[in-house]
Amino acid sequence: MFGIDVDFNGVLFLVGIRERGLTFQKFTKEEKINLINLGSCTLYHEMGLVEITGEDSEGWPVYHQKTLAPSIPEELKLKTLQDCAIRYFKRVFEGTV
Repeated sequence: MFGIDVDFNGVLFLVGIRERGLTFQKFTKEEKINLINLGSCTLYHEMGLVEITGEDSEGWPVYHQKTLAPSIPEELKLKTLQDCAIRYFKRVFEGTV
């Protein structure tokens, strides 16, 4: 629609940036990976698969797996995460997060 190709890692990156309260800036490769991981953990938290157990020494949330996820095909995992991302951003834009 806008002529921009964004893969789902880009969406996870945006979730991670929002969760850390950051603005757009230059990030190292390691920081980008950490932000993408935070984004995925945030969405897994939305699904009830992980819980936040505290923070590490740098203030990043520490997640713990609550339950063993069933063996789900990758395509279904992606679809589920996409649905969670839509719900996440809907709440963000409605101001309920």
